[in-house]
Amino acid sequence: MGLTDGEKLLLGSIPSRKEAVLNVLRNAIIEGRLGPGARLEPDRIAADLGCSRMPVREALKVLEVEGLVTCYPFRGTEVSQLRAEEVAELFAMRTALECLALTRSIPNLTDQELAKMGEILATMDAPQDRARWRELNQRFHSIINSASGWPRLVEQIDILRRNVERYVRIWVDAQGYETPQRQHWALYEACRARDVDAAQRVLTEHFRDTADMVQRVAAERAIASPAPPHPAETH
Repeated sequence: MGLTDGEKLLLGSIPSRKEAVLNVLRNAIIEGRLGPGARLEPDRIAADLGCSRMPVREALKVLEVEGLVTCYPFRGTEVSQLRAEEVAELFAMRTALECLALTRSIPNLTDQELAKMGEILATMDAPQDRARWRELNQRFHSIINSASGWPRLVEQIDILRRNVERYVRIWVDAQGYETPQRQHWALYEACRARDVDAAQRVLTEHFRDTADMVQRVAAERAIASPAPPHPAETH
């Protein structure tokens, strides 16, 4: 598994080896460098990252809980592959949780946070690298969710986001970001107006449209690369 310069720096800068390995593997999955169905062998990963097997095994356990990898008895661990119906479920959950976050966030958003959201969207409007656009997109939503003041809620939203981010990346890279960006601005204006109902309507539309596109990507991926058999079928 090839490492980016940033990941090499990350491995040396984070005190917890497990957290460093976890971040590297998680980023590789989200960015598509480790695709659905890719085998994850602890010995090889440890050799690539220059660490022991223990932090790798611990990181894989966390990724399994997050839904990014699947452990199969007698077969090892693979990057998970979402089915279209799972995408629908994840986005339904994310919509419910982020609409809940909006009820708390909108009254709490400061003028500074609103100004930062506007700056982020203005930067996203300008032509740029798609990876940078996705990073800013995450920061925009993070400001809103964090303003809820409920860290456990934010944590659950982040887990759901990471599960679908790799498919969102494929869609945005192929289709562009004109439609989602228009919805981002509408969400921003609703937040500025302190209009929770309007913000929830925009967010629901935003996630519905994104879910439809991601389901298509997931279905195409499943056809091109059939999912591994259910663990019960391997016995």
